[in-house]
Amino acid sequence: MKLTVPSELKRLYRQGRVVPFVGAGASMSLQWRQPGGTDLIQGPSWSEMVNEACRQMGYTDPELLRYRGTDLQILEFFEQKMGDFAPLINWMVRRFDVPQEAILASRVHKALAGLEKSKTFYTTNYDELLERCLILHGRSVRVVARERDMGGGENSTEVVKFHGDFNNPRLMVFSEAHYYRRLRFDDPLDFKLRSDLLNRVTLFVGYSFRDLNVGVLLDHLNELLKLLPDSDTGKRAYIVVNNPSDFEYTLFKKRNMEIIPTYGDDRTETLAEVLEEIVS
Repeated sequence: MKLTVPSELKRLYRQGRVVPFVGAGASMSLQWRQPGGTDLIQGPSWSEMVNEACRQMGYTDPELLRYRGTDLQILEFFEQKMGDFAPLINWMVRRFDVPQEAILASRVHKALAGLEKSKTFYTTNYDELLERCLILHGRSVRVVARERDMGGGENSTEVVKFHGDFNNPRLMVFSEAHYYRRLRFDDPLDFKLRSDLLNRVTLFVGYSFRDLNVGVLLDHLNELLKLLPDSDTGKRAYIVVNNPSDFEYTLFKKRNMEIIPTYGDDRTETLAEVLEEIVS
């Protein structure tokens, strides 16, 4: 089925007014083999990370904990039981030890790097795959994870780590308490996001409606943008959704987001096609 990328989004992109927001689906699209190995590895999902947290606490069946609480509550339990998130972060760092060749072979990451008129990217991913792919495709990058990272580097592409990263573990948003704290909208990155979205639109890629980040981010954006009614973009946010139904259309519309639908079983390919179509 032919892609239906809105012409308005393509126009805004040509004007440099599209801010991509990159989620876990982009990292999960990567596949690689470790040296000497035969099994394909891919970036872990949120569920896999929570499963690993359960394993590290001695629970062989994560569903036993999910019966008692949400994934965010499980991670809060992990912090209390283990003292901090260091063991889980160490596991994630090892899992995201992605060879350069795999990043260069990723159609999705090549397409993200091809959004040359987008000078600022946001991501809720902790890993370094987005900034690595931009650098590998010849773009100068400045990572922003805290206030001291802001300013300067006008000729660089900004990668804003909205939920922290491996280099700033104390800023990583993991647990229910972390999410509640971010809902105060008083973090320096919240103020930066509001500034960056003045008369621009966000493009969510690599998210699904079930993604824990999406609900918080949508509420976050609506809260930030409700005081900015005069944008001439006509839209505030777009999101790429595979095989959407009336369920997604209705609930995203309520959240002032326009769906870019894709169809098919290979979400990686269809996501890459959308990104490539935007710049065409």
